[in-house]
Amino acid sequence: MMLASPASNSLRRSPLLVCILIVLCLQSYYLFKSDSQTATNRVPSRYGPGSLVATETVIVTRTAVVGPSGTNAVLQKDTNLPVRGPPMSDVVLSIKTGATVIHSRVPIQLLTFVPNFPNTLVYSDLKSKIGDYQVADALARVSADEAGTTLKYWRKLQEIQAQNDGLSDSDGKMGDLKEGWALDKFKNIPILIETYQKFPGASYYIFIDGDTSLISSNWFPYLMDLSRKHDPVTSPIYWGSMALLNNVPFGHGGSGYLINQAALRKLIPQDKLYDEAFLLDLERNYTKLAASSCCGDLVLGQAMTDRAGVTVKHKWPWYQGETWWSIPYHESNFCSAIGTLHHVLAEDMQEIWDFEQYMLKKTGMDKWRPDGWTEQHEGGFKEWKFSNMPSEARSQDLKKYQDILFRDMYDYFIARKMPKEAEKDDDGTMMMSAKRVGWDNRSWKEAEWNKDKVKKEGTQDWQKDSILSEKNCRIACEVHDKSCIQWYYRDGICGLSPKFNYGRRLRNDGTYDEWKQLGVSGWVVDRLQSKIGEWRSKCPGTYA
Repeated sequence: MMLASPASNSLRRSPLLVCILIVLCLQSYYLFKSDSQTATNRVPSRYGPGSLVATETVIVTRTAVVGPSGTNAVLQKDTNLPVRGPPMSDVVLSIKTGATVIHSRVPIQLLTFVPNFPNTLVYSDLKSKIGDYQVADALARVSADEAGTTLKYWRKLQEIQAQNDGLSDSDGKMGDLKEGWALDKFKNIPILIETYQKFPGASYYIFIDGDTSLISSNWFPYLMDLSRKHDPVTSPIYWGSMALLNNVPFGHGGSGYLINQAALRKLIPQDKLYDEAFLLDLERNYTKLAASSCCGDLVLGQAMTDRAGVTVKHKWPWYQGETWWSIPYHESNFCSAIGTLHHVLAEDMQEIWDFEQYMLKKTGMDKWRPDGWTEQHEGGFKEWKFSNMPSEARSQDLKKYQDILFRDMYDYFIARKMPKEAEKDDDGTMMMSAKRVGWDNRSWKEAEWNKDKVKKEGTQDWQKDSILSEKNCRIACEVHDKSCIQWYYRDGICGLSPKFNYGRRLRNDGTYDEWKQLGVSGWVVDRLQSKIGEWRSKCPGTYA
């Protein structure tokens, strides 16, 4: 006869403890089974570093040990993976930034829209790494004798990195940004060369800055439509928001610019792509030009015009140089689709990404795929070629695709924040305007009156008076300029605008008088609402 152990005796004397152990065993079994099924159903990510595949919300439930009261402690975590459009494996996205700002800008790009572009390259002043992304040194191939003394700062950065010293101090202050900006103009040509070398077979190449954001879901149908009209291998494209300086047209880098395979072949013939003598001559010539120029965008524009015979085409507002709060909304852009945004702070970039996610679900475009798209394309096993799309895609009605428009950005970010009621002036007179103190709605960007301009011949009295006081500036907009829908006044400056701009607060602390000295902004309420309604009525699929 076996003797019972002390443990077995205690179990026999404690039926409740036995029940607890049985419950725990059953819970462990079902949790293991549930986790196994979840792992089996999970879609593997093949879209490149940091990318995510859109799946349904997964609720992970963990049940704690049964407490003394018999209750269960349940922890739930909702995992909402972002909506991802069809990956653009036939497109190369090239990001240009600087070593002193890269960590404050680029990480949020990598977390939001970049995974939609599996072939993304990041260039800076230093060779480094962000997560799984290798950051290349854009200046490594720049000819020092042509660049001159500007490269001293680049060598200083190399030295700091070699000594394992930080580029910012304990207060988070960065290095001399002016010197960093001086380096920036040498990067564009080397970046273009290396981008083309690394992905010589792509249909399109998009070049942006570290403070540029993309409405990525708009790009796939945009490039489909473009490819139908201009074959990316035979019809050269260099598109962007055109700037003009010293009679040289070029694509503004912050707004982003698009160059296709055909245009790059014109600049760098296929048989010269790895010819170092040819590439050195190209780089040296335009490094010398950069040394005496303002910016690398201009240098690249000059190279495309001179050597490729391809001049940039102005395609604003798709390529946009402002962000959601600084954009001047008008009939010229209100119903247009958005491709890029510029001067985007990290927090703004997150908000813009959230806006895109919201709009995709609202319009039902979150599940859109082009005709001819297969599971092999979705899984990354088969590459989609814009230069050789399936016949179904070539005949697909893209008008059914609901692009995200500037109107949608206005509705999402601005409409609910705008003051709706006109106010009384300081003397009790009822105004036509709603206003904000310490606010800049950027009216001066459209028409600014100041002490120098009012001296010009032909200036009317009301224009001269507008710079004397806030009230006079307001009256100039409300009474004298019937096209004016907003105004801005600061001591000696009156801005009037027929376009709408939300703007931003100039300072968050201080007294009312201090705010007022910074500037006062006003919107003529009835005119603004009338104009917004007029612009909205012309948009496809109008909805609020």
